[in-house]
Amino acid sequence: MRVSPLLYMIAIAAGLYLPQAGRWASLLVLPALTIALTVALLRFPGGFFKNPRVLLPGALWGNLMSYLILGNLILLGGVFLIRHENFWIGLVVIAAVPSAVAVLPLSEKLGADQRLTLNGFAGTYLGALILIPLLGAAFLRYCPMPCEKLVILVVALILLPLLLSRVAVDRNWDERIHRREGAISDGCLFIIFYAVAAGNARLIRQGPSELIFIPVLAFAVILLITVALLLTGRFFKLPRSTVSSLLLLGTMKNYGLAAGISLYVFNNEAAVPALIFSVFLFLNALWLRFWFRKSISKSGP
Repeated sequence: MRVSPLLYMIAIAAGLYLPQAGRWASLLVLPALTIALTVALLRFPGGFFKNPRVLLPGALWGNLMSYLILGNLILLGGVFLIRHENFWIGLVVIAAVPSAVAVLPLSEKLGADQRLTLNGFAGTYLGALILIPLLGAAFLRYCPMPCEKLVILVVALILLPLLLSRVAVDRNWDERIHRREGAISDGCLFIIFYAVAAGNARLIRQGPSELIFIPVLAFAVILLITVALLLTGRFFKLPRSTVSSLLLLGTMKNYGLAAGISLYVFNNEAAVPALIFSVFLFLNALWLRFWFRKSISKSGP
């Protein structure tokens, strides 16, 4: 799922200052997520999942970067910085969700390794089948999680999008949908971020002191991973395309999905971390484009 920065800011502003439709928007969060994920999965060509040997290496890199490194750093930082129970729940959900759909279009713009990015992205979604319930059981054992909502989530956010996307690809509907992918994704993400902002309008305007630790954590984690990857790439003389792919997979989570899950399963406040982390997704994307142009000017294409 992707959303333009301008539309994101409009959704947040509308939610904070015109929150009256927030209750209705929250009812549309789950259908919006289902639609957005279905459209995102259309990027996988027919038969993509039938050759696990080709998929496996990239999938392992995707899970390493998105879960083992990025997810664990978010949780580790949260242990030291976050005491607010609902904010902690939100961080656990962020750690458990897969990579952002934005890594796919950004991969093309940054000259990244397309196969590595696509396979890594697919791997994080397959990994989420295991890691979302696993991390929930490990870190949220004392939080009430209705079983019926978890079943609905698995069906609506995993099985249904996968089934619908394969049907669309097999019937060649994906080309027509691709032309409207941006508008569909933006509309779905607008609903989600508006619902989160509207549900937390009073909390955000009050600005509790603990709220400041969430952007600090987001900035620190992304900076640490970025610096470590750039230094590693330079030391081992890795291709720029490989470093670009690993940067995307290791610094961008699907915050729209995290916000929707937090809102649907837990409460409004649990979705606040995903809302704040989304800001850093946009800033990170801008920086990565700057880094790519600078590296191109130094070394050539």
